[in-house]
Amino acid sequence: MAVYQQPLNEKIRLFMRLSYLIERFNTHLEDPTPANCQAAIMVLLELYNLSSRLDVKNAALHVLDIQTQAVRQVEGMQGVDSSRAQRILEKLDEKSKRLYSFRGQLGQQLKSHNFLNILKQRASIAGGINDIDVPLFNYWLNKGEEERVRDLKGWGRPYEIAFEAIELLMDLIYQGKEESEAVAKGGFFQATLSPNTDYQILSIELDESAEIYPEISAGKQRFSVRFVDASTLEEKGKQIIEDVNFKLKLYSF
Repeated sequence: MAVYQQPLNEKIRLFMRLSYLIERFNTHLEDPTPANCQAAIMVLLELYNLSSRLDVKNAALHVLDIQTQAVRQVEGMQGVDSSRAQRILEKLDEKSKRLYSFRGQLGQQLKSHNFLNILKQRASIAGGINDIDVPLFNYWLNKGEEERVRDLKGWGRPYEIAFEAIELLMDLIYQGKEESEAVAKGGFFQATLSPNTDYQILSIELDESAEIYPEISAGKQRFSVRFVDASTLEEKGKQIIEDVNFKLKLYSF
C-alpha cells in the first residue's frame, strides 16, 4: 500500500520534516562507515538549518501543552481509561521537562562549533565537503569508528530529545483516526472538514501497483485531491480522467 500524507497544521509539518531527518541520521549511524558518517554530517547540517530558521523546541512544547490539556479534559469522563490517561500525562510531562532542560533553540550548541562551522560554509558549494579541500574533515573521517559515532550522537542529542517528544505526539495523533473508502470521480475528489474536529493529518492510501499519485490542496474547512499520472518521470504528469478508489484517513488530537 502506498501512503501519502498531508499535514493540516504547520507545526505538524515541521515535526514530520524533523522526524524524517532524524530517521535518516539514525539510519546512517546503524552502519557507521566513513561514507555513512559523511552522510550523517550532511543530515546534521540540514537539522541545524531547519532549527535555526524555525523554533522547533517551542513548537513542540506548545503542542505538548495542548495535548496535555486535551487529555486532562477527557480524563474523568465516563468510558475513558483513567489509568491510561494518567500514563499518557506522565509521558507528556516527562518529554516537556526534557525539552525545557535545553536553553535556547535546538542546535544553539552548534553555532560556535569550529568544525561544523567550517562544514556549514562549505556545504553551499557542490562537492565542497570532501577530504581534499577540508583537511580537518579528512582528519575527523579517519578517526576510529567509535569516536566518530560518539561525536555524531553528541552533536545530534538535542534533536533526538525533540524527536522523542515529537514521536509521542505523533503516536497520539495517529490514534485519533477517521477512516473511509472514497472514489475520486474523473481523478478529482473534494470534501469538507468538520469544524468541530481539530484535524492534523490527511492520509491517502493507494494500491502499490497504481501508477498515480495525489496532489493535495487543503485548508481549515475543506480539501481537494487531484490524482496525477506517474507512469513517466521525464515529463510533467497530467490529471487522469478515470475514477480512482482510495482509502482516506483523517487524524486528529
